[in-house]
Amino acid sequence: MKLKYKNTIIIITGGPGTGKSYAAERIYKAFPQLELLSYDEIKEKEWDRFGFDNMEQKDRVNRFALEEFYLTLQNMMRHKKSILIEYPFHQQHRKQLAEFIDAYNYHAITLLLYGDWKTIYGRGLTRNKTDNRHPGHLTSSYHRETDMSPQNIIPDALLTYEEFRSDIDRKNYDIRLGTTLSLDVTDFSKTDFEKVFRQIADMDS
Repeated sequence: MKLKYKNTIIIITGGPGTGKSYAAERIYKAFPQLELLSYDEIKEKEWDRFGFDNMEQKDRVNRFALEEFYLTLQNMMRHKKSILIEYPFHQQHRKQLAEFIDAYNYHAITLLLYGDWKTIYGRGLTRNKTDNRHPGHLTSSYHRETDMSPQNIIPDALLTYEEFRSDIDRKNYDIRLGTTLSLDVTDFSKTDFEKVFRQIADMDS
């Protein structure tokens, strides 16, 4: 499928566990002209590079990675790339993203993932137990050179369900940049991605 405009940015957002990476993969395959930029991938790279001993250090590395993400995104927009980004983007990120969209005259589409939060929270817990989940998401202390095999990981940076729900309400992932498409991802087997692809292809602004 093809996008109407080359200078298009698709923003996939939603709470943790909503399947943003999976949705991004599906859209990326449907629109081969897109270039994928993941803040999580940048963050994981910097966790491996610097490591952290506590949450304060982890926050510093995260801020550094966010600046790298913004600089990379700005450079891609400068070169008029068709861009797909995915992360739990919330109100804290909205201002900077909006400024870039306006400055580089981009057509923005926001795909907001939502669903039954108890189901999504449980799905996130299951994901956290997989071997391909970076340990930095789970812990308050990480160094790549340390043995971080599953039996040695202390998942002390995870939220309880109550904290998770409070975070959802506080951060507000409904950032409304450009045209917003809302997608219920409670059960991915019932999620109509083909309809989403058609909506994106037909998007006029």
